[in-house]
Amino acid sequence: MNTIKGSAPKTTIKKILLWMLLLAITSYVTSCIFISKQKSIAFEAINIGDTQGVVINRLGIPSHVEKPSTLFTRYASHHCQHPCVERLWFENRLSFDIEAWSVELDEGGRVVKKAYWASP
Repeated sequence: MNTIKGSAPKTTIKKILLWMLLLAITSYVTSCIFISKQKSIAFEAINIGDTQGVVINRLGIPSHVEKPSTLFTRYASHHCQHPCVERLWFENRLSFDIEAWSVELDEGGRVVKKAYWASP
């Protein structure tokens, strides 16, 4: 009988840990999806000709700022080209570097191009 009583708390602890793990995984996936949807909505609201201020107001602080001389190889395979003088990157940090949005700005700080980057 001591064996049965002694194993009950271990079973309960295992169940609690399993539920905590499932909750953590669910929370992580939900957060990743939420960030993706929020960034996508904000990204779609950005128009060619918008200012850098509008972009940052909608998407937040960029994860990375790329100049034409330095390629951000995590996503891009070619440099930002004229009229682009800098490319702002907005990553979904929870997606393990498989999702990002980029906005290219000209000398006046206006949007000339934008792109969504995703890896399968």
